[in-house]
Amino acid sequence: MVAETAQFLEKTSDPLAEARIVYLILYVNDLAESKAFYERQLGLRVIEADESSAKFDTGQVILCLNRATDYGVTLSARRDDASDVVFLVDDINAMRQALEDRGVVFVRRRTYEIGLVTDFYDPNGHRLMIYQPSQEALSWRSGEKIRKVWSVCGKGGSDLIGPAAVPLPENGTERAQAGLDGKPLIYLFMFVPDSNDALAYYKGALGLQEVERVHCCNPACPPEELGVAKYDGGGMLLTTHHVHKTFVVDDFGKVYSPQTVDPAHTKGIVPVFRVANIGSIVERLAHRGINFSDGVVRSQIGDIAKFQATTGHTFYLYEPSTEALKWPSGTKIEQILATSR
Repeated sequence: MVAETAQFLEKTSDPLAEARIVYLILYVNDLAESKAFYERQLGLRVIEADESSAKFDTGQVILCLNRATDYGVTLSARRDDASDVVFLVDDINAMRQALEDRGVVFVRRRTYEIGLVTDFYDPNGHRLMIYQPSQEALSWRSGEKIRKVWSVCGKGGSDLIGPAAVPLPENGTERAQAGLDGKPLIYLFMFVPDSNDALAYYKGALGLQEVERVHCCNPACPPEELGVAKYDGGGMLLTTHHVHKTFVVDDFGKVYSPQTVDPAHTKGIVPVFRVANIGSIVERLAHRGINFSDGVVRSQIGDIAKFQATTGHTFYLYEPSTEALKWPSGTKIEQILATSR
């Protein structure tokens, strides 16, 4: 009876409830150009690099650049607003100035109840953002995650978010030299056509832990519609955001958020969940209707299983090999996993 109960719980418990996102893959057209942008203009530290990929330390997640052609991915020919990669900062004005001095061109800026945001694009059209949270936002449940990540891997002041892992010197030149190093990747926003359908998939089918659901940034959206759902990705927040039905503008009157999302543009950014016993996880998710068309693929780096969400976004499950865990990226993964949720 005990064995049967344990087997039942294994089949019915939420498969990805405790899984952590250890990689965020960005597919790129020109690896050398993209590596230079993230390393020199953004100031991120390289963990590993070879002729086909480059991995950067972005706090509790590894940002990995992969060549799009190697994986059959076609990127948007324009600026792609299907997703939004967000870095946490403690002084948005100082960081914006530091990045502009490095050649980054910012596009929009918005001030509202969550705090301050300003965004820009990488050479492949991926939309990136720096975010300074408000005290109100830090009082929400998601604020607990923000403070936790900041205390584990953030570099900077403590007045706004709380004590950082490493205090940054007050010297402005040294701050500028640091760029986004020590400013953790905190959010991935995925824009979806229907927030309720997305909730049914990400919470219902995948079993991700919901942190909170809130109204979006558009006051014209119905007040009862909680169009933003945030899920615990371990060291970051995986977030779905409904597509607005009316325009939202920034502090300067520029259009701020997309009204449509081309499903073809949802393949360029891929979160990777680190799991144990990948075969069992795949089986349990398959029972919930998740389709792993290629099954579990084994290689030098470990076991990988790919699936596509009903929202069009792609995900990987990953169980590293013993050999891969000996690499610098493997050491970083072990450090990430050693941090409590």
